[in-house]
Amino acid sequence: MLNTPMTPDCPSFDEVDAALRRAEAAADPAESHGTLCGLVCGLGDGGESAWIAETLSGNQGNVDAARQAGAVLSALAVHSRLVLEAAEMTFQPLLPADTEPLAERVDGLAQWCQGFNHGLFVAARIGDAEAELNSDTTAEVLRDFGELARAAVGDDQTEIEGEVAYAELVEYVRVSVQLIYEEFLAVRQRVRSAGRH
Repeated sequence: MLNTPMTPDCPSFDEVDAALRRAEAAADPAESHGTLCGLVCGLGDGGESAWIAETLSGNQGNVDAARQAGAVLSALAVHSRLVLEAAEMTFQPLLPADTEPLAERVDGLAQWCQGFNHGLFVAARIGDAEAELNSDTTAEVLRDFGELARAAVGDDQTEIEGEVAYAELVEYVRVSVQLIYEEFLAVRQRVRSAGRH
């Protein structure tokens, strides 16, 4: 993961996954990060604490593990928001490492896109952002992410073709999230001024 100046280190996919498992949370790391980023686009920092509580809602009473997981998720949330705020196109979705099998990475990307759409719809509802949600750019991205949420590795693809296609999709997701973050500036300002989060 790339870090911009003054941005805290971002926990890795494996670190987030391990923290969630220790806390006995049922959340998927990729889908959870997608949800976070959708919320951040519409609510700024307003959705972070609610996202952490929701992500850890499956915890069965292991207080120390939940506290440690909360710290990891908080670092992830702050990093993600600051990278989007910096608008330097260094945003990265939280996905399985490139050393993992392609099928696992594609599944992670599908989960991430599903989470993002959910988070953005929730944020749009809170921020009365129907117009922004239906703008040409956002509507197209949400449709594309909906398709990506059903992505799978094709049987007829060679490994090289699959890797190239995956890299292109990740790049599309990266850029699209930054664009939506910029499109939702007025929504975040409305939410902040109204204190709705």
